[in-house]
Amino acid sequence: MSNKKVQKRQAINLPFEIIFSIFTRLPVKSLLRFESVSKSWNAILSDQEFKKAHHDQSKALGREKLMLQRTTGHVEFRDLENCPEISLMEEQLFPRFQCAEILCSCDGLVLLKGGNDYKEYVLWNPSTREYLVLDSCPYFNGCPKACGLCYDSKLDEFKVILICGSSYVVYSSNKRCWTKKTSFPCPVQFFNVDCSEGISTGDCVFWSLNWSFINQYVDSSTSGIIYLDVKSDEVKKLSVPEFVGANGFFGLSSLKGCLCLYGGTYHYKELDIWIMEQDGWKRLMNVCNLPNICIRFVQDRKLLWRRKNGEILFYGRWNQQLFIYYPKMKQFATIHSIADVSEESKNAMACICLGSSYFLGLNVEEEVTVPLSA
Repeated sequence: MSNKKVQKRQAINLPFEIIFSIFTRLPVKSLLRFESVSKSWNAILSDQEFKKAHHDQSKALGREKLMLQRTTGHVEFRDLENCPEISLMEEQLFPRFQCAEILCSCDGLVLLKGGNDYKEYVLWNPSTREYLVLDSCPYFNGCPKACGLCYDSKLDEFKVILICGSSYVVYSSNKRCWTKKTSFPCPVQFFNVDCSEGISTGDCVFWSLNWSFINQYVDSSTSGIIYLDVKSDEVKKLSVPEFVGANGFFGLSSLKGCLCLYGGTYHYKELDIWIMEQDGWKRLMNVCNLPNICIRFVQDRKLLWRRKNGEILFYGRWNQQLFIYYPKMKQFATIHSIADVSEESKNAMACICLGSSYFLGLNVEEEVTVPLSA
């Protein structure tokens, strides 16, 4: 018997559990190709139980990529771990909209809205190119002050949160409807021109309330952290940690699935990075030699990601540049390959996106446009 026939028989005789386990460890790009190999493989890969298992495995492996919005109607995906220069992996066109805006992301899904249109929102999985157009919100159609996207693991559903004025709405992917809420634990003051992005960790979405300034000093009475408890759909208040201090300034992010707080005294040229663990806040590192004072740095730069070797990736909102902080050398480095496209990257949004085949178990549409580059 030839070697090819032996290999084919061995492949066919592999137990289902082994094939299932192997598939969960593969990137989405490979899974999409394998769907057409055989009916049995397609049945495995298209099953929601498998997609959920693949999502969990991808999360455990840290299979994430950097997503950069471009005003030319497309989005870039860049390698985070393997290449020091954050090399380009691929480009895609936005689904549904000719010109979309990335609002936030959670567990492989991205929330989009179309340009200046505040009536239509889309949930998109860029790895599989599936997307779902959300039903129009009947409660308000203006620009939300803040937004969020989270996953309720107990109900196996995604929820979209839009905050506008003294109320907020929650969209349930299972119920396919919006629910209006009016209860807030504290005055909500978002001073950003753009929609404030919620930070999704676990079964919660967090927002930092911006600080106001009086005579160039931080007014701590207007500071705070609020979050949506996904289990109850209630917005609650989280106490600002004592280490922030009266004249502290901070931003929120997510690192490896944990809520992250980064900031310090507003006029210093250094900051601390803290992460919330089960037993409370833990100081991760001190970042010194900031290019400007802490308050300006946090206002402009978004903490995106931490590499396995401890290097921290920041994204400049105003100049759309990527910065890497090297803890051992205590220095920053600018990645010029991103900054060179400054004209195209005006008002760009950057976020970390999990590579997952999981999507909602609903009637969704699949994008048929060919990626701009492989």
